[in-house]
Amino acid sequence: MTPKKPKGHQRHQSAHLQPSNQYDSDIPLPPPQDIPPQRTNAELNLSVIQRHLPSTTSIVSVAPYAVVYIFTSTPQSGPAWEKSGIEGTLFVCQQLPESNSGRVRYSVVVLNRKGLNDFICPLSGDIDYEAGYIILRSTSDEGGEENIWGLWIFEEDEGSSTAGMREVNARIIRDCAARAARIVATDGHGPRM
Repeated sequence: MTPKKPKGHQRHQSAHLQPSNQYDSDIPLPPPQDIPPQRTNAELNLSVIQRHLPSTTSIVSVAPYAVVYIFTSTPQSGPAWEKSGIEGTLFVCQQLPESNSGRVRYSVVVLNRKGLNDFICPLSGDIDYEAGYIILRSTSDEGGEENIWGLWIFEEDEGSSTAGMREVNARIIRDCAARAARIVATDGHGPRM
């Protein structure tokens, strides 16, 4: 004999069980976290530059796109400008003063979009602006060899946000280099110019 099949299944809800919402949980929720404050582009740029050059205190000027050239001279080909492979946003940065002399310091930084090596050149003294290129001279730490760098800064026609960008940055770089080259005198009350 076959067993009897039960007549339809009837659901009985007990009076003491409350239906639960599937989202309810006995686990307490963490307290709401504060939303981080909105930062300006200037603050974001400064934090990025400080990762590459920690002594940076402020950004004096920004050019959206620059290309770094190096001046080479060989007996076979003679003097020539060659691309260094560094292209990207150019920043003119003020750094912490030198601890022993109090002399102000500035640098040009180009964050490379094409590779991992960035361009960082301390500013001091001799800056030229010729044929649309800002010419920087620096001495390498290894062997004291002088390097000559050319910076080409992209700019568009009048009416755009980058119009006149080369001349403006050339002037700012020249002014910062002149300030960095000055000797700072101290009289026991801190540096003065």
